[in-house]
Amino acid sequence: MKDAYERAELSGSRKVVIFGVGQLGRFLLPPVRAAGLEPVAYCDNNSRHWEAEIEGVPVISPTDALRLYNYRASFLIAIYNATPVYRQLSELGCRHIVRYPLLFWKYSDFIPDGRLALPQRILEQAAEMRPAYELLSDEESREEFCAQIRWRCLLDYECLPQPHPPGDMYFPADLVSLLPEEVFIDCGAFDGDTIRSYLAKADGRFRHIYAFEPDAANLRSLGSYLMSLAPDTASRITVLPFAIGERDETVRFDAEGSVGSRVVASKGNIAVECRSLASAIGDDVNATFIKMDIEGAEAGAIAGAAKTAARCRPVIAACAYHYPEHLWILPKLLKAASPSYRIYLRRYAEECWETVYYAVPPERLRADTTSGPS
Repeated sequence: MKDAYERAELSGSRKVVIFGVGQLGRFLLPPVRAAGLEPVAYCDNNSRHWEAEIEGVPVISPTDALRLYNYRASFLIAIYNATPVYRQLSELGCRHIVRYPLLFWKYSDFIPDGRLALPQRILEQAAEMRPAYELLSDEESREEFCAQIRWRCLLDYECLPQPHPPGDMYFPADLVSLLPEEVFIDCGAFDGDTIRSYLAKADGRFRHIYAFEPDAANLRSLGSYLMSLAPDTASRITVLPFAIGERDETVRFDAEGSVGSRVVASKGNIAVECRSLASAIGDDVNATFIKMDIEGAEAGAIAGAAKTAARCRPVIAACAYHYPEHLWILPKLLKAASPSYRIYLRRYAEECWETVYYAVPPERLRADTTSGPS
């Protein structure tokens, strides 16, 4: 693994240019320094960031970065979906490009990122993969499953199938059709981004939406969005300030005011109330579609929704990329929640992010969907 990093197109110096001033780029600055590398600049395609500084590191344009550092530094792409930027830098003649997962392999001791794992850790869990693979209900899901494991062990970008359009995430038209009387449960509502997508795809037809979001800053953004909706639409959306997990408890929460806000084991900056979904909506709500994008808490949330799944038989869309092991853990949890579920895996980005498992009761499958194991 570390040899793979050494064989990458490196400059031979310890200098790095970090491409991307977003959440990942800023997160990486301390561990990059701790690893003994020297960040000489940030660069970004957004001109609004140029001429700023991040902890003493200047932000410049990609053109200026290449002019100044092409022969003297490695360009580290600090973006999870890095393929477009990799192509951009290659076309501009960048000599030394390192994508983030390869940096993680080299310096994992310094980079605390649960989304990635070293190959030996992946392979240690190989015995758990086949039972999950055998639960998948179509060939596309099985092909995607195998490709993701290969990518995580070899960083083989060529093995990945073409992703589905990002706009279809959570609402796969090839698998299910939305009901005019849908009761949609949005776990991890953020600023209303998924509700926007849902309302567009449902053409405004639904019975009710329950939106769960514990981050106060995100709640304010969500509230502003709901105020922009027609009164009849907004009146059918209930916002609940809870995290969703396996049980009712108080948890530590890292409130970033961003899509990355999450429950953490001990170091969160605030305490929030967590609810199991079964507890949060009770026995009176007939949930028909549940989305879970809760930054790694999906496994516990599925367990906490088991009673709801058995009672209501909803479609469940659960993100599967926040931890590598979720790729083989979540299918078993979804199947345990309701044994009749058909399980599908779909990806909506060029790399192994934005990946979703769908648990679909047979009666909700589109008539032209090819189904595998029951």
